[in-house]
Formats: sequence, structure tokens, C-alpha cells
Amino acid sequence: MLTPSPPHHRLRILAVAAACAVIMGLAGAWSGSQSPGVRVAVLAVSAFALAAVGAAAALRELARSERECARLLQQADDARALRDAVMDITPVGFAFYDRDLRYVHVNAALAAMNGLPVKAHLGRHVAEVLPALGTALAPRLARALESDAPLQDLSLQVETPAAPGETRFWFGSYSRVRGSGGAVLGVIASLSEVTERMRAEASLQEHEGRLDVLTRSLPDYLWGGKLRDGVLRDFYCTPVVERTTGYPASAFTTGGGPEGTPSPLWAEMIHPEDRTRYRECIESLALAPSTEVEIEHRIICADGRVRWVRSRAAASGLDDRGGVHLGCVVTDVTDRRLADDLRQRLNDSFRRSATEWRRTFDAVSSPLLVLSAEGIIHRLNDAARVLFREADPSGQPLSVTAGAPPWSSAGPLVEELHATHGSTSRQVHDPESHRTWELSAAWVDEKASEDARIILVATEVTRLLELQAHVRRSETMAAMGAIVAGVAHEVRNPLFSISAVVDAVEATYGAQPELKPYLDVLRGEVRRLTHLTQELFEYGRPTRGEWTDGAVGAVVADALSACMLTSDKAAVKLAREVAEALPPVRMDARRLFHVFRNVVENAVQHSPQGTTVHVTAEAVEEAGRPWVRCTVHDGGPGFRSEDLPHVFEPFFSKRRGGTGLGLSIVQRILEEHQGRIRLSNHPQGGAEVTILLPALSPAGDTGTTPQSQVS
Repeated sequence: MLTPSPPHHRLRILAVAAACAVIMGLAGAWSGSQSPGVRVAVLAVSAFALAAVGAAAALRELARSERECARLLQQADDARALRDAVMDITPVGFAFYDRDLRYVHVNAALAAMNGLPVKAHLGRHVAEVLPALGTALAPRLARALESDAPLQDLSLQVETPAAPGETRFWFGSYSRVRGSGGAVLGVIASLSEVTERMRAEASLQEHEGRLDVLTRSLPDYLWGGKLRDGVLRDFYCTPVVERTTGYPASAFTTGGGPEGTPSPLWAEMIHPEDRTRYRECIESLALAPSTEVEIEHRIICADGRVRWVRSRAAASGLDDRGGVHLGCVVTDVTDRRLADDLRQRLNDSFRRSATEWRRTFDAVSSPLLVLSAEGIIHRLNDAARVLFREADPSGQPLSVTAGAPPWSSAGPLVEELHATHGSTSRQVHDPESHRTWELSAAWVDEKASEDARIILVATEVTRLLELQAHVRRSETMAAMGAIVAGVAHEVRNPLFSISAVVDAVEATYGAQPELKPYLDVLRGEVRRLTHLTQELFEYGRPTRGEWTDGAVGAVVADALSACMLTSDKAAVKLAREVAEALPPVRMDARRLFHVFRNVVENAVQHSPQGTTVHVTAEAVEEAGRPWVRCTVHDGGPGFRSEDLPHVFEPFFSKRRGGTGLGLSIVQRILEEHQGRIRLSNHPQGGAEVTILLPALSPAGDTGTTPQSQVS
């Protein structure tokens, strides 16, 4: 497109046209006196000459205009290139829209801000390129097309592909563009991203709000200023000063001296006895910048009350004028001061309570452990410490109690409490000490406590179980004793008659050999029934012993002598090993003789020929008590494990011809002597029966005979 001719070019054309007009006029005037033919020729020649001159002049002017147009086009291209370079390097986004709001030009900065290439913008409507941006930007561009004044706004918030999912803030400036003829060509927009500035402003406002809320919510008040030449300048304090002093903040900031010094009330509020110390402490910060000081002093409040406060002040480094900036936090410590004495009294009270609690805790007779939820032993009383053989397992896991019953059986209880958070209990038995415990565990989880606790309490129920077993056995034996005594009484008379008839038959017909086998059978059965009757009488006989204090060795010797005939018939040897000077026991010698005789006879009857039954008696101590222990070890097959729970039951017997009452009678007699009987198999083979009789103290024990223990 050619640009219009400059003004000097138009002047040249007008000058040529004027010269041609003058020449034509002169030619016309001159030819007026000539003939028409000459006049026509002159005019024709003049016109031709003028046309030639005009054409030459026009051609020269046209060439000159083309050169000028090319120069102007080159300048326009250079200006456009410069404009594009400037727009491409500027960080501000520029875009030119036509009157239909289509992109005509977009610089690289705006394309990067939109997250799209430049070509994706050109020729497309603003809402077509980025719908969200177009929706917000189109109304602003439309208003700019209708106004000569530039429009600006800070409320442009958009989300572009350059930062998906992130709202960005832009500052926009929009201006209408007119052509040389005044026609509106479009609108130009410059967009600058202010996201970081907006975020910084929002963060600053948020921090200022937080600081204000924090300052107002603190019970402490703050003051500050510049300390220079011993004078506090630019003083300020937070409004919460009124909570502590009763004075509003304005009372200290109004009426002060020059350069913002506080009012005299600030110094007068310090207690007279503390003013010098307080002033020296604050002024020391000027001598040691970048340090902190702390002082407790008194202030006089608006209502005349005296309160204690703690002032903690810090100073910056020296400024160019030799001053420091101070900041101080003032905390009311009156309540703390008043509470110090109470706290001391409470601490003394707590110590006394702890001592009393510890004494009470240790005074509990039942062993007691306090565990953490993880099974760590926190505390134990003296009774529990005895079970650990005086060792202190505090701070160790419960697993260290593996060799200390009953705690070694507490593991399953603790695991159960982890699931139930309740309480549980179980009985545990220690085979070594023959003690039985009722082990109780409870989960304690108070709301105010940081962690849960497990309380373990062990109550020894050995004696209780023995008494219960004794009562049950006594009731059973009493009932059975009454029955068997009645049966024995009824059977005894017929047996006497049968025995008398057998004697009469033998006296009358004894000479007949065919009757002898039958008579022998009858006599054998009568003897067996007589023995059974005697056993029944012994089992059902009420206790009426003749109690004496003496050594058990003589009773053992008598029992062995009574068993010699039986052992000789069975070809079994009897070996005795009785310690000398056995401690005395309280006993009914006749019934205790029956115990040892019954046990030794059983051992002989269960021993093969050629074996030996070993009988020992010695003094021992078990469970903290002295005993006389007698052991009978035979050479037989031993007890079967399934028979052990039943061997003391009446009429239970595995021996052919046995009544099943022997060990039941032994058990009953030992109950009368507060004794114990144990049945086991010896490691080297054979059965082993252990009888424990409580030994008397040197002073003797003339009390009644308590119940027995059978294991």
C-alpha cells in the first residue's frame, strides 16, 4: 500500500501545472492575431509541448514518489521489527485485538502467561483461545472500545494452562486504538502478573492479623522503643497492658516528652523499692547490645494493688546513632509467687502421702505387682519382693519372672487384658513348692493418666484349697464310713456263723479226703471277707487317737518288722535307712503304724522277686517349715499316669484281691496328723511314696491336730 505524497511533492506538481497554464495563455494570446489555421497549429504544438513537458515532469515525480515510498516502507518495517523486539523482550504481556476482539498481535510474554504458543492466538476470539480468560477479559475489552480513556483493573483472576489448577492474579490496562482517519482499529491490552505480590500482600495481612490476635490473646503485655543516651524514645506498648496494670495503653503514650518518650506514669508505676534496680537492668542493655536480661519486680496498679511481674527484655545491635531497639515481655507472676508456698506445702504433703502410700503398699500381705501396659514392672511390695528372693525386678519386663512363681504364670493374663481391658483371674500351682495361688489381674486406665497400668495380685490359696479338699473328703468319708461300718457289722455275724459251720463240718467229716479242697476254699474266702470287714471297720471308725510326742523311727521299725513275713514270702528284701535324732512329731503311734505297714506291704506286693524295697526317714525343711520325710521306694513298674488321680479313692485297686481301701485309710490317718503324702515314679524305676509329717519345735506343740495336705 502506497503512502500519501509528502506536501513538497504536491507543491512541485502545482508549480508545473501553473507554468503550463501560463504558457498556454501566452500561446493563445499570440495566436489570436493569426489566422485560424495558424492559431490551431500553434495551440496544438503548444499543447503537445506542454503534454510532453508535463509527462516528463510527472514521470520524474512518480519515480521520486516510489523511491520515497520504498524508503518509508523500509522505515515502517524497521519500526515494526523494533516494536516486535521490544514487545518480545518485555516481561509485560501485550496483545492487540481488532474490533471483534480477535487477536491481531500477541507478544511472547503474554503467550507464556497463557501457556499457549503465539500462533494459537492470532485470528481467534479472546473467548475462543481461553474460555475462562475470555469470559473475564471480553467485557473489559468491550468497555475499552467504547472509551477514549484507558481502563485499568486489579481484579483479573484466571487459571491458564501455564499453571493448571492455580488461580493467578493479573493487572490489566486496556486502551482503544484509532487510525489516522480517526477510525477505531481495535484495542490494545497490557497484562502484568501480580500473583506473587497479591500472595505476599495476603500473607502479610494474615501474619499481621495473627500477630494482632496473638498479642491480644496473650496474658503478657509487650512494650518497646529505642534506648539512646539513657532515654527511651519511640515508645509503644500493646493494649493488653490494661489487663495487668489497670491503665490503658494510651495512658503511657500520651502526655510524653519529645521523640515519643513515655509519660512519667511509666516510671512511677514501678514500685519505689524496685525502680533503681529496674532502671539499671534495662540500661545495661545499651552497654551490651544483642543480649537479654530478666528481672522480677513489683508494679503499682491503677487500683493501688501491688503485683509481681517478670520483665524479659532483649536489645538489638547498635544503630548509627549509638542506640539500641528494645523489646520487653512483661508477665504477671503474682499468682506464681503466691503459689510457691502452697506448692511447697503440697510437695511436703505429697511426700508424706507417698511415704504413707508406700508403707501401706508394703504392708499389704498379698504379693502385688504394678505393670505398665507393655508388661514392664514398675513397682512391687515387700510381699512380692520375697517371692523374688529379695531381688528387685523394677524396670524389667515380666519375662524376667520365669523362675519366680506365681508371676511366671502371669503372661497369659497380661495378654488377655490387652484385648479386654477388664479384669481376670486364674489359679496357678507351683509343683516345686506345692503352693497354689489365686492370681488376679486388672487393667487400670484413668482418663487423667498418660498410660495404662496392670495390677497383679497373688493370693495364696493353698491352705484354703486343702481345707476345702479336706471338708469334701471328710464329708465323703463320713458318709461312706457310716455305710461301710453298717455293712461290716451286718457281715461280721454271718461270717462268724460260716466260720463256725466250717469248723463243725471239719470236725465231723474231716476224715473224708474229698471234702478237704472245699473246706480249704471256704476257709480262704472267710479269711478274705474277714480282712475286708476289718478294713471296712478301720475306714469307718471315728477318730479317737491317743496322741503323743515322739520320734517316728520306732514306728517305722515296728512296721518293717510286721512286714518281714510278707517280704520273705515274696522274696523281696527290705532296706531301712533312718536318720538318727529325728525331730519329734505329734502322732497316734497305733494309727501311724498302720500307715507305714500298709505302704510297705503295697510296695512289697508290687515288687518282683529279688528286688529291694528301700525305706528312709530324715529331717527336711519345705516351704519354710520343718518336716520328717519318710520315703518308700519299691522295685515294681511304678504308677500309671492315668491311675494317679484315683489312687486315694475308696475301693480303687489295680491289684488282684485288693480291697482298694489301703491308701484311702492311709490318707485319712495322715489328715489326722496334718501330714502330706506324695505318689510319684522314681527316676531309676519303681514307685515312690513320700510321707511328710510336721516336726515339732523344740518347745513342743501341744495344740490340736489340723488338717492334712495330700499331693
